[in-house]
Amino acid sequence: MDPDVLATLPDQVFHEGFAEVIKHAAIRDAGMLEKIEAMDPDDRKVDPDLIADNLAIKARIVEEDERETSGTRALLNFGHTIGHAIEATAEYGTLLHGEAISLGVRAALYLSEKKADLSQEETARLLAIHRQWHLPLLLDLDISTEVVMDALARDKKFTSGRIRFVLLKRLGEAFVSDEITREDIIEAIEHVRTPI
Repeated sequence: MDPDVLATLPDQVFHEGFAEVIKHAAIRDAGMLEKIEAMDPDDRKVDPDLIADNLAIKARIVEEDERETSGTRALLNFGHTIGHAIEATAEYGTLLHGEAISLGVRAALYLSEKKADLSQEETARLLAIHRQWHLPLLLDLDISTEVVMDALARDKKFTSGRIRFVLLKRLGEAFVSDEITREDIIEAIEHVRTPI
């Protein structure tokens, strides 16, 4: 938790770590987004309170659902469902974890607009923050959608063949949906292949 350690990280690693910070704000604390937007991604000075706030969000969610019975803990998977599948299928070393999650967040935002009435303005804001932090938003790797879907089918978030997918109603308000179909996911992956 020592903020000085962040100064020792390569740029790419420092930036990809912010994918998780952005995710925490997106699912539980929209007010944190203003702090992230005000930061300079090329300046390694990170407010210790921002680190503490992120740890607190994760701790509260895990505490609320320690045994993963209520579904609350699944909120931490925002952007991770498709992101993990992309990460698992990309050639080793091609994408860091946070970079793959950034792609997964774009897919989840697309589905949130389609299925949960998230506004286009809120989507645009979150995507702009990802760009600010030099996180990828375009899946331009030579990975077929079917290969990504195969990896996704092995994900622990599949329950009895159905996927639990984290969506946003609005920034700071996430929920778990079981209404996302295979076709929806394919559409979201294809969306991430289109330039913004």
